[in-house]
Amino acid sequence: GHTEGGFVKGQPTHSEICLQDAADHLQLAHEALDQRDLDPVTWDMVSEELAATFLVLGVRRRQTLLGGSTTPIIAQALRLNPGSERRIVEPMERSMEIYKTLGNSHQAAAAHYQLAMFYAKVWTCQRDEMKTRQKLTAAFGHYREAHKFFYTEMRGNEPTFVILSLDLSDLYGAVSERAGCVSEALLCCLDTCDAFSPEAIRAASSRRAAGSKSPDDDGWFEKMTTLGSSMEDRVLKMLLNLVKMEKEAGGASGGKYRDMYRTALAAKMAAKKKEGNKTHDNSLLDPDFCSFPVYDMLTKLNAEIKNHKQTKN
Repeated sequence: GHTEGGFVKGQPTHSEICLQDAADHLQLAHEALDQRDLDPVTWDMVSEELAATFLVLGVRRRQTLLGGSTTPIIAQALRLNPGSERRIVEPMERSMEIYKTLGNSHQAAAAHYQLAMFYAKVWTCQRDEMKTRQKLTAAFGHYREAHKFFYTEMRGNEPTFVILSLDLSDLYGAVSERAGCVSEALLCCLDTCDAFSPEAIRAASSRRAAGSKSPDDDGWFEKMTTLGSSMEDRVLKMLLNLVKMEKEAGGASGGKYRDMYRTALAAKMAAKKKEGNKTHDNSLLDPDFCSFPVYDMLTKLNAEIKNHKQTKN
C-alpha cells in the first residue's frame, strides 16, 4: 500500500486513483504529440485537461487528508509528513504552471487559491518556527496572487472574490489579534465593496439574459445576499474589536475606529429602514428593485478611511 501517502488504511481513494490514471494518460498523449508546434490546438486541449485533472487531484487529496473545512489544524498529531504534503502540493503547482503557460489567468488564480487554502490550514501545526513561517508566507503569497486576479477581474467572479476575501481576512485574524492584523483583515473585507454594487447587479442581469453557464452566475443574487450578510457581520465584529483595542491604547488613533463603528451601525439601521419601504423583487436582478444593504456600509467605511488618510497627511 501507499504507506507514505497517509491515506485511510494507507490507500488512496477510488476517485484519486481514477484522477491519477487520467493524468497519466494525458501525459502520454503529450508524449505522443511530441511537441506543441506540430498540432497546437490538440496540444493545448490536452494541456487544459491535464491542468484541470491535476488541480482536482490535489484538492481531493487535501480533502481526504485534511477534511473539507478551512479551519486551521491545531493538533500536532494531524501534521502531514513531507511525502503526504508533496502529494497534495505537487499536482496543484503543476496545474498552476500549465495554466500560466496556456495564458489562462483565471484558472491559474484558482490554483493559487487552492494552494493558499492548503497552506492556511497547515501552518498552525508545524514542528518549528521556521516551518511555521514558511507555510504562512506561502499561504499569504498564494492568497495575494489569487486576490490580485479576482480583484481586477471581479465582474462575473463576485461570489468567488468575496469568499476569497473572507478567507484571507480569516488568515490575518488567525495570525494575530493585534490591531495591525485585525485592521488588515478589515481592509480585505472593505475591498469587496464593488462586488455588491448596482453595477455588479446590472452586469449579473445582463449575463443571465445572455444565458451564462458560469458556476459563479448560478443563483448569483442568492449567493451574494448570503455573502453580504456574512460580510456585514464580519465588519461589525472586527470594528468592535478595534474600538476595544483603541480604548486600551488610550485612543492613540483619535477614535478612528469608534467613528467607523458608528458609521457602520448607522448604515445598517438606514438599510433596514430602506428595506422596509422598498418593494423587492430579487428575481428581476434589477438595481431599481434589489440591492445589497452591505454596499452602503462598505462605501461609507471606505470613504471614511480615505478621509482619515487625507486628514493625517
